[in-house]
Amino acid sequence: MNRKHTILIDARAATRAHLGIKRYVRSLLEALIPELAEDEVLHVMLSPEAEEMPFLVHPKVTCHLTSAPFGTFKSHYQAFKIALSVKADIYHAPYILTPVSVPGKMVLTIHDVIPLSHPQYSSYWMRFLWKYLIGRRVVRHSRKIIGVSNAALKACEEEFGARIMNRSTVIYHGIASNFTPQSEEAVEAVRLKFGLPERFFLYVGSDLPHKNVSTVLQAMALMDPTSSLPLALAGFSPEKSELKDEVEDLHLDDRIIWVGEVPEEDLPALYTAARALVFPSLAESFGFPVLESMACGTPVLCSSLSVLKEITGGNAKIVSAREQREWMHAMDLASVSLEWHEAFQAKALAWASRFSWKTTARSTLNVYRSLYRKK
Repeated sequence: MNRKHTILIDARAATRAHLGIKRYVRSLLEALIPELAEDEVLHVMLSPEAEEMPFLVHPKVTCHLTSAPFGTFKSHYQAFKIALSVKADIYHAPYILTPVSVPGKMVLTIHDVIPLSHPQYSSYWMRFLWKYLIGRRVVRHSRKIIGVSNAALKACEEEFGARIMNRSTVIYHGIASNFTPQSEEAVEAVRLKFGLPERFFLYVGSDLPHKNVSTVLQAMALMDPTSSLPLALAGFSPEKSELKDEVEDLHLDDRIIWVGEVPEEDLPALYTAARALVFPSLAESFGFPVLESMACGTPVLCSSLSVLKEITGGNAKIVSAREQREWMHAMDLASVSLEWHEAFQAKALAWASRFSWKTTARSTLNVYRSLYRKK
């Protein structure tokens, strides 16, 4: 009887507290399970905060639930114990804060090193965890490192040394198949649901300082209020947002639409409805909204971060992150030029078609298989 190859994926970080990681883990698992070979079995480790994933009900999949919340020492200890019992050949950690040493060969996914590359956005304790207590040791212990972009691996190299590049590879995220241009009926339903006008700019993300929404607000304050489009802010609750005060101070109350948190099933129609997506981030791991918007045929104005340049491949309008007047001119052009809109719409659709979770899953499985013990 042939020995089974056992894969353990640590999905404990797939929670609402880590939305990008959750999107990555859920999408990867859903695409990866159908690609498993006859001699491969999958174990998935979940935290008590995990949301339901119906696709995990599968004959090749076994789930393990920790009792402690993700990020606690107890949770990491339980993860280590589960890994011991499973006797996994491969332990895939999709997030750097994971048990330092585990049975089996560790594969680590690096999304970013923002706590180290942009220390102003994290606490001293978080930086200490990443730099010394866990992060450096996990990177050193990993047999293979998957970077979600070349920019992510370059940042990791700068923090942890050049030797990691010898065991690193880039595997881009995919785009879910439901992110396509939506019907007029679906778009109209979203407009009615969120109180949106016929034409508007859209921002999707959090209101954290590194998302740099303030620069776009300041750019809007420079624009002619009688001819510029309103901006819909989606992805966070406005009640406690510091952006509320800024909108009032800039006298933008009647030009900002507070959409709030958006159910995932509404996102494709929301992107489709927008004139363009604005994404002014100062620090980013990948930027799901950028590619999702492009896949829905909506042009993108994004900051000049290296990762955003990389994943858009010259098919989005790149704007200097902190240059208010540059944002003003870019948004003006996107508002009035039909030629500009049609050109960037066509480029966005063609470019986004290159990204699929099936490709991501197959490439990830190839990384696992390169580490299997030779028979």
